Amino acid sequence: MDQIRFQTFDGVTIVGDWVAAPTTLGAALLLHMMPADRKSWLAFQQMLAERGIASLAIDLRGHGESTEGPGDSRINYKNFGEEEHQSSLNDATEAFDWIKRRGFEPSRIAVVGASIGANLAVQLLIEEPAMAGAALLSPGADYHGIKALEDATSVLNHQAVWVTASEEDDQSSFDCANELITRLSSDEKVLVPMKNAGHGTAILEQQPDVAKQLADWVARIVQEG
Repeated sequence: MDQIRFQTFDGVTIVGDWVAAPTTLGAALLLHMMPADRKSWLAFQQMLAERGIASLAIDLRGHGESTEGPGDSRINYKNFGEEEHQSSLNDATEAFDWIKRRGFEPSRIAVVGASIGANLAVQLLIEEPAMAGAALLSPGADYHGIKALEDATSVLNHQAVWVTASEEDDQSSFDCANELITRLSSDEKVLVPMKNAGHGTAILEQQPDVAKQLADWVARIVQEG
């Protein structure tokens, strides 16, 4: 694993963990939930590497080690307004470009997001129409103005989408996931409903079979790209 840093066009320094794979079959960008950080993806990154898929997990601005803003200012997500949360899309797009500079075609890159990271993943699909697809863990209708349901209608047919959420203990995300699937026009869309399995990356921790299923899915769609 290599720690990497890059600066967004609006002056935020983003820190990430790059896990290479022995081949260049494809890559995944991993966007954490709030208030977690990139380390929440560590076990999943190893699963991807075992399948020949490289991955980059980043700390979104104001989280983890991504706390350096413009002019050496310090930033913290706890002080963010909605506009600042929405600007996290800049972190995702710059990370996507970083992966491309490693030699990966956009059609061989997928994004996996949890909670607010899931909503950002939908936005990234729209920003990058050649991207293979996205996996969404516990998406929400509206996380700080990042609106997955509204954005879902703009995802292209060729972009695959995999969605999971947990009923009863995370009902709002579960309801959003079901509605989101109906709005997507993707040729391949998968809904994995869970029950009492937690929120975001907690699902992968509590349900190792689901984590393996997701890793297999990511490996397949980026290799088909």
